[in-house]
Amino acid sequence: MSGRAAAQLEMMGWRQVLHYLRGKADWMIRGLPMEPRAPLGERLRAFPFFVNNIVPGLRSAWVAATRRETVGALIAADLLRMSASDRVTAAPAPPSLPVWAVVLDRNGVVLGALENRTRQASGQLALDLMNPAPQTIRPDMTRKLAAALLGRNRYLLVTSNRGEYIGRYPCSAPC
Repeated sequence: MSGRAAAQLEMMGWRQVLHYLRGKADWMIRGLPMEPRAPLGERLRAFPFFVNNIVPGLRSAWVAATRRETVGALIAADLLRMSASDRVTAAPAPPSLPVWAVVLDRNGVVLGALENRTRQASGQLALDLMNPAPQTIRPDMTRKLAAALLGRNRYLLVTSNRGEYIGRYPCSAPC
């Protein structure tokens, strides 16, 4: 399972949790058990991510050869960082941001995100207010693909392949 899913299960008390480093796309393409089973269209959309996991250098070479820009240079690490057990106080981020804090485990793995709708929920636990499934991307993702994801999501969190928080995309210029 993903770094975030593994961290969420550990937070709930599970002790024998395995992190599938290659991720959901790899799992899905290989036809491994999922509930519900991934439809063919979703599996096809995941194929490029599967190829990247098998041969990560291939994707890096392709991005460099085609001179595509990645999101890595446009990441802002300006969100408040909280633990699941922290009490929420007034949001310090500008109200224009759709997300104002990330909830992390002790290893820096993203557990969730505190969105604008939680700005006034002072005194409650971050765990109770967070979106447990924010859209995450890697810093080597092309800006074109990230733009397509932003069309379906209000914000993107950038994480390592282990799920550790790096920043949010896009940042406000200048970065």
